[in-house]
Amino acid sequence: APLKPEEYTYRCACVCNTHMPHFLVLLLACATAACHASRLFARGAAQRSQEQPAEPALVRPAVISASHNLTGYAPERAADGDASTYWLVPGGERMERMSHDKWLVLDLGRAAAPRALSLLGTASTVGGARVTLQRAASPRGPWRTVAHVRGLRGLRAPTRQPLPADLSPSRYFRLYMRREGHASFRHAIHDVCFECEEDAA
Repeated sequence: APLKPEEYTYRCACVCNTHMPHFLVLLLACATAACHASRLFARGAAQRSQEQPAEPALVRPAVISASHNLTGYAPERAADGDASTYWLVPGGERMERMSHDKWLVLDLGRAAAPRALSLLGTASTVGGARVTLQRAASPRGPWRTVAHVRGLRGLRAPTRQPLPADLSPSRYFRLYMRREGHASFRHAIHDVCFECEEDAA
């Protein structure tokens, strides 16, 4: 039967005690103990890594429809993975005639329950824009509110909005920006993505 580390250390010490100086016996015992401790540490680290939950995957949706589509600022640019391009809706009477409100319909590709929404962009309002995240089983709705986000605050860093833990899986989501009073603001979305479980990527 194989010896346990402590038994091996003891027998080596007994044998070497009659043939080697004491300092070499002590050195051998310390090396064996260190090897045993290293194995225990590696085993514990492996167990801890297995117990830790998997990091969520960043899923960038496809944009399938929008309230506005201007030349050079197509809706697809809001989620093309390039922060230098963006979907733009300028303020003004012409944009108001197209639609008072602004929205993007997003397709995750399959039903998922995201943990968080990440939104990067700008708006010509103080403190960012009021964005409502909605979900639906169809790209035509009906839409149900998931969360309210105060986002589009600048391009230095995206706004991360945690989503409800009990969120039902959905394939389609909509970013909706309602017209506030009589004002017509400029909105530009440079990037949008969701944090999802690995199997939803």
